[in-house]
Amino acid sequence: MERLIYADRACAVAAAAAHDLNDELTIIVNTTTSSLESLEPGHPARPLLLELQRSAQRCAWKTSGLLNYGARRGVRPVNVPMERLILESREPALR
Repeated sequence: MERLIYADRACAVAAAAAHDLNDELTIIVNTTTSSLESLEPGHPARPLLLELQRSAQRCAWKTSGLLNYGARRGVRPVNVPMERLILESREPALR
């Protein structure tokens, strides 16, 4: 039973982290898209921004997989400080 409680806590931490990461990746993708639209086609920063955008999109795809996995397990996001979830996941189960 203790292992099941620990696994549920770990899943909740992963889901919360995935939501936070997804928010940050959305900002990165949107910023790079906006920057690319404002640059001329031959600008030297374009290849770097395109690679950043592709990398962020790959990470977003992986993050959506984590979120979908959590949803299948019945994990629902709640507003809880990440630090609290991490600390609770490290504590031995008291039940």
